[in-house]
Amino acid sequence: METVTEDYFEPCCRWKRGKDYDTIHIELDGFKIEDVKARLKHVEEHRYEISITAESPRRLKKAIEILGDYYNLEQIRALFSNGNLNLELPKKGNKFEISMPRLEIKKTFQEATEDMKNQIVSAAQYSYSKANIAAVGLGLMASGLFAYKYYTECYGF
Repeated sequence: METVTEDYFEPCCRWKRGKDYDTIHIELDGFKIEDVKARLKHVEEHRYEISITAESPRRLKKAIEILGDYYNLEQIRALFSNGNLNLELPKKGNKFEISMPRLEIKKTFQEATEDMKNQIVSAAQYSYSKANIAAVGLGLMASGLFAYKYYTECYGF
């Protein structure tokens, strides 16, 4: 007996957070509007799922979970244009914030940077006394630059 497996295409999805609404951008190159179906399903209590399916030459099945307490479910919009599906999720009144306020992120980033600088200086002083400053210093500097780049990309500084 032969087992049949179904292959599904995994689209590129990007969330963009906004003040009044969030947007989910899904790349569906090769699909037409009549190929794509998006449905909102109630999963349990305050949890919902946006289910996206499509069939063309390729098959697509994508599920995105959202919170009913956080979004106005009656006002969700799906816009399909040029092979891209954009889901607009209007937020309910800012009842709670998911992310840390920007000032706290900046303060945390500054504290982490200061701590990292102190560790690099301490390691450099130790390495200098051991005559390994070049190799260890460059490694520490590279680590610091990588961490700085990571934080600035993640938090938009």
